[in-house]
Amino acid sequence: MEGGCIELMADGNSDVPEVQISPGQPTTFDFDSDVRADGLALENRDRFKVAPGKRLITLVPSEKMRGEKPSEMTVCFEDGAAPACATFRLVVHPAIGERQVSIFRHARPVDSLQAELKKSYEENAKLRAEVERLREERDRPDGLTGLYASGMMDERGIPCSPLHVVQRAGEALTGRKAFACRAPGRMLVRVELQNPIGAAPWTAHGAKLTGPKGEQLKGFVWPPEPVLPGNSLTLFIEAKIENVQTVGPFILTLWEADGPRTVILGSVTFPALTEGPGL
Repeated sequence: MEGGCIELMADGNSDVPEVQISPGQPTTFDFDSDVRADGLALENRDRFKVAPGKRLITLVPSEKMRGEKPSEMTVCFEDGAAPACATFRLVVHPAIGERQVSIFRHARPVDSLQAELKKSYEENAKLRAEVERLREERDRPDGLTGLYASGMMDERGIPCSPLHVVQRAGEALTGRKAFACRAPGRMLVRVELQNPIGAAPWTAHGAKLTGPKGEQLKGFVWPPEPVLPGNSLTLFIEAKIENVQTVGPFILTLWEADGPRTVILGSVTFPALTEGPGL
């Protein structure tokens, strides 16, 4: 996840903002005001690598933080203006951490423009939630995944190639029988996941593809079903792209909704497109 923006209001009535962090991945806080050298308080500091600065603070969580409860970080500013200090709740996510978070302070109460922007953000959030709800209620997804699931297309319909699955030792599930496919504006990975006997059920909640230059693509996962202990399930992971020349190699990361277990597949390479609409 690339990052976001947090606004600190002068009246101090805002909720404590949450920032997603991931073990081993740096997250940088970019402030628009100088932070006091002695104004940094970090819960469980021994579990972080910390690079403090006047306007940049970088945190790298330890691998030991997988599955742990949120921590809090508080910073105080040099100029003494309101808000004098700010607290952030650091939520550990197994795969998606924010790379950079920009912090903006408002030294006086919000004006009408800020209120209008806040209303727009709330309306957009409701619309996004409604889109997600409608998508989950559908029996079959769209795009390449829907074509595969309906039986209207197989590996011969678009450029596809088998993948040699590369995994680290000790992964939560085993990936096999993997294919990577391409179409204008779309990339698709089909992989069969095997859940070990005696393990807990595992349901994919989200996915991302990380490219060779650190670029990240959000993946839509289907079907939303659990992989039961001792069983296997074929998952489709689809991502939208703008650069049709992108082939990889990528690292595919899948994670579950309510747990720290992830599945990471390396060396995911997609066929190059040589002809077709938009090329």
